Amino acid sequence: DGAIAAITPKDGAPAVVQKRVVQNFDQSYYPDQMIVPSTEIVFDRVMVELFRGCRRGCRFCQAGYTYRPIRAKSAETLEKQARQLIDDTGYDEVSLTSLSSSDYPHLEALCENLVAEFEPRHINLALPSLRADNFDLKLMENVQKVRKSGLTFAPEAGTQRLRDVINKNLREEDLLNACRVAFGAGYNSVKLYFMMGLPTETDDDLKGIAQIVRNVMYCFRQHASNRARGVRVSVGVSTFVPKAQTPFQWCPQIDREEVERRQRLLMDELRMKNVTYSLHDANTSFLEAALARGDRRLSAVIEQAWRNGCNLDGWNECFRYEEWLRAFETCGISPAFYANRELGADEILPWDHISSGVTKQYLRAEYERAQQGQATPDCKAGCRGCGALSLTPGGKCDV
Repeated sequence: DGAIAAITPKDGAPAVVQKRVVQNFDQSYYPDQMIVPSTEIVFDRVMVELFRGCRRGCRFCQAGYTYRPIRAKSAETLEKQARQLIDDTGYDEVSLTSLSSSDYPHLEALCENLVAEFEPRHINLALPSLRADNFDLKLMENVQKVRKSGLTFAPEAGTQRLRDVINKNLREEDLLNACRVAFGAGYNSVKLYFMMGLPTETDDDLKGIAQIVRNVMYCFRQHASNRARGVRVSVGVSTFVPKAQTPFQWCPQIDREEVERRQRLLMDELRMKNVTYSLHDANTSFLEAALARGDRRLSAVIEQAWRNGCNLDGWNECFRYEEWLRAFETCGISPAFYANRELGADEILPWDHISSGVTKQYLRAEYERAQQGQATPDCKAGCRGCGALSLTPGGKCDV
């Protein structure tokens, strides 16, 4: 039936390849000199990594599981690295990056010290990956003294039911409260990121996205300090792509026709004044899903696609979907087999011989909890026994 029958190691290779982990993040290598391009690029800034890993456990997020256990840098190390990189490059912005920057335990003190040093030099401090449930207006105002930007939040799903399924432990009340505080302080622009095609999703969940947008706009009218400026809401909706090493690795992606139907529904719902939206291309999402759950057989497809002229397909204007389909056909492989098929509970997965530290049993248990609509508290509330602690000396996470 095309499924993998067995994975057999050759020439004494281990049956399971265990990932290596940087144990001491403070002492790990970090470049204190960067190549500075002569032209402007997308990420035209210094980037400093606060910590690696994430305690939240969103069930669709590959990085959140594969980068466990959580390891954080000290504030002193981060200040030193930011200072060295700014002095070496001449950039005018420092981005404090991680999967969930507002979860860094020393964030407020770190930002105060960096702003005190960099503001007189007109160097901006950026904080991506903030969450609405621990939004701190004082912190936002502090880091945006040089250059003020809009708000960005990622509710991911339109209803609490579906947010519980994907383990996005965020209440709409938290989102609206963050918007209320920000609008009252003069903010009038917000970006909201969602996903569609999530496991168990219904049309009511999609309509819930539009309802959240309406509630955000109503919140502005009720609490904005300057209503005359008006509010701008930008909505980005990507299509769910099942990823290896996550609880949703067994889930299929909805087929392309259903993706397009749900996108039409969303477009009808989101036709509102002062609201802009963007939807991910259905063909691109389909190909992403096929590659994301692919096995070694797809190496021939990728080579054939390259021979067909597919070499800049990360850019929408260069994406050659028909040539990718031709490559699959030439190799006698169906992309739908990888993208649109639900994998069996006992099926051997192409990546079973690669261990991220998180056990397959834990991922399956999270999958079962998702099917029952049960959320799992984050790691700060107590260790959930995912298995990643086995990779650290003393079995400790920096949560």
